[in-house]
Amino acid sequence: MFRSMYSFDRIRYIHDKIKDEKLFSSVQDTEIIPKTACFFSDKLDVYIDTSDGVNDDLEIQEYCGRMLACIRMSQGKKFVYFKCASSPKWSRNISELAKNNNGEVIPFFKWSFNKDFYDTKGSERKELTEKVKKSKIKYDAGLFADFSKVYKYPHPSSNSEYVSCEDISKFKLEHILGKETSTKLGFYSIDSRSNILSKLQSDEKLNIFYGSLNYKDYMQTSTECASVVNPPGIGEYTSRMMDQASIGNLIILRKNSYDQGNSWKDYFPEVDFNSAEWRQEYQSVLDDRILWQEKIKYYYDELWSPKAVYDFFFEKIKNNL
Repeated sequence: MFRSMYSFDRIRYIHDKIKDEKLFSSVQDTEIIPKTACFFSDKLDVYIDTSDGVNDDLEIQEYCGRMLACIRMSQGKKFVYFKCASSPKWSRNISELAKNNNGEVIPFFKWSFNKDFYDTKGSERKELTEKVKKSKIKYDAGLFADFSKVYKYPHPSSNSEYVSCEDISKFKLEHILGKETSTKLGFYSIDSRSNILSKLQSDEKLNIFYGSLNYKDYMQTSTECASVVNPPGIGEYTSRMMDQASIGNLIILRKNSYDQGNSWKDYFPEVDFNSAEWRQEYQSVLDDRILWQEKIKYYYDELWSPKAVYDFFFEKIKNNL
């Protein structure tokens, strides 16, 4: 039996599945490690890291502050660490640290934290799905994002390159790494969204919608787009992937190193905007629009549903008990 502690809002996508499972004897709406679900038992501890990972443009290893907090919590006990945003390239330090401390990192799944997503009724989603199939296309590409928003990612700590300058205080790691010696916190700036927009605007053949709308207007307008572009923020995943997949719309990712427990790589198209051939890649995806829409909807329904995500989670735990 596991004692479970996490933010119900943060784990909302699979919360109902967890609370109804006898294996999880008690479930408390409290977060003892930021953005992390914790499950404790005598033989095994389990963590779900719901953080965003790191934007590929930064080309840095993800910080290990959260992992160090979990290692401290488990005190040598075996643990599994479900990582919602997982990259074989940029999550390597986290995986190695777990392996060296009786733990295992398992690539997991991102999901929406947007209240509007959950408030959308089934009938509304069905109507939007039909509009995707029947609406007249007004735009070749839609980028639904606030381009005035500045995304920043913290610099490493002066104490250790394995944690950020914010991690020691955030995860209470003073007893391991000492008090943070940085007197001024520094941050990387992330310009991925603006760079993708500039690339798309450079192609005069593409009619583009871009900007921020309220949720209902965004979803309605997206049905008039031949494609929606996923705009990276702190990490590569954004909730627009789930929004668009849920209505069977074509959403295009930039080429990136991240993936999920059930791989999305064969179901969501990725375009390398840094390639000289990106226009041809993009057009090729548009040419196969209906095929990609079918793949994306299948992935959402069969491989990314609450049941699919929970079943993946439950089976991995059982295999480790």
